[in-house]
Amino acid sequence: MSGKGGFRSLKLSTISHIAIILFISVLALIHLKSVIQPFVVAVLLFLLIRPAAKWFEARYGHPVAAYGMLVFTVVVVLFFVSILLYANMQTFTDEVPELNTKLHERIAWLESITLFGYSFDTSAITDQITVGAIESFASGLLGSLASFTVFALTALIFLLFIILEAETLPGRLKAAYPDEMERVLGIAANSGEGINTYVITRATVALGQAVSCGALLYLFGIPGWFLWACITFVMDFIPYIGGLIATVPPILLGFIVLEPMSALLLLAILIANQQLWGGIIEPQLSGQRLNISPIVLLLVVAFWGWAWGLMGMVLGVPLAVIMKIVLESDPRTKPIALLLPSHPQSSEEE
Repeated sequence: MSGKGGFRSLKLSTISHIAIILFISVLALIHLKSVIQPFVVAVLLFLLIRPAAKWFEARYGHPVAAYGMLVFTVVVVLFFVSILLYANMQTFTDEVPELNTKLHERIAWLESITLFGYSFDTSAITDQITVGAIESFASGLLGSLASFTVFALTALIFLLFIILEAETLPGRLKAAYPDEMERVLGIAANSGEGINTYVITRATVALGQAVSCGALLYLFGIPGWFLWACITFVMDFIPYIGGLIATVPPILLGFIVLEPMSALLLLAILIANQQLWGGIIEPQLSGQRLNISPIVLLLVVAFWGWAWGLMGMVLGVPLAVIMKIVLESDPRTKPIALLLPSHPQSSEEE
C-alpha cells in the first residue's frame, strides 16, 4: 500500500518518539562532536570508496589491501595539495601590505569621481571591505579545514575498524535481527548509491569549477590564485550559495589590483563560470537523482552549519540523503520522507 496520507497516518506516539529522538540526537551532535564527527566522516568515506574497493578486491583478491590503496592515495593527494596551499597562502600574506596600499589608492580614485554632480561616499564600505578582512576570511576557512585534519587520524582509525567489521557485521546483524536484515541491507545499499552519486557529481563539478577559476585568476594575476581555487572547490559542496560566496574575495581583489574594465571582465567571467558548472553541467551529470527539495537542502545546510561549522555544511547533504532513505524504509515515517523530495513519486510509480 502507498505511504500516502500525510501526518494523519502518523500516530501521536510515533510523532512524540521522533521528537524525543531528534532532541537527544541534537544534544549528542553538539556535545559529542569530537567523537561523532570523525565517525560520520569515516562512515561516509567507507560508503564512498566501497565500490572502488570491491573492484580492486575482485582484481587483487584482498579487501584490506584494496581499501589501503585507496586510503593511501587520498592521503598522498591531500598532503601535496596542503603543501601547495600553505605556500600560496604564505605568498598572499606577504602581499597584504602592498594590497592595502593599492586598496586605499582605489578608494581615493573612486571618491574623486563625480557623476551628475554627485560623488561616491565610500565611508560606509571602507571599514567593511579591507584586505585584512579578505585575509581573515581565507584564514578562517583554512582554519576550519585545519581543525578537521587534527582529528583526521581519529577518522582514519574509525575507517580502519569499519573496513575490518564490514565482512562480519552483516552476519551478526542477521543473527540478531533476522526480520530487519533485508531493510538494513537495503538502507546500506541505497545510502551508498546515493552518496556516490552525489559526491562524484559534486566533486566533478567542484573540481572543474576550481580548475577553471584558478586558471582565470592566474591569468589575471590575482594574488593567492591557488588558495581561492581550493576554497572554491570546498565551498562548492555547499549547495546554491557556496560557489557564489567563494567568488567574492577574488572579485574584490580584482577591483584592487586590476584596471576597472579588466576587473569587470573578471567579474563577468567568474560569474559565468560558476553558472556554467552549477546551472548547466551539474544538472546534466546528476539529473534528478538527488531529488531533495531546495528549501530542505538549505535548512539542512543551515542546521549542520550551526552544529558543526563549515565541515557540517559540507557533510549536510550526504547526511540528508541517508536521512531520506532511512525515513522511506519505515512505513511509519514514510509520510515525512514524502515531504522531502522536489519530485515525489505517486502511488502508481511505486
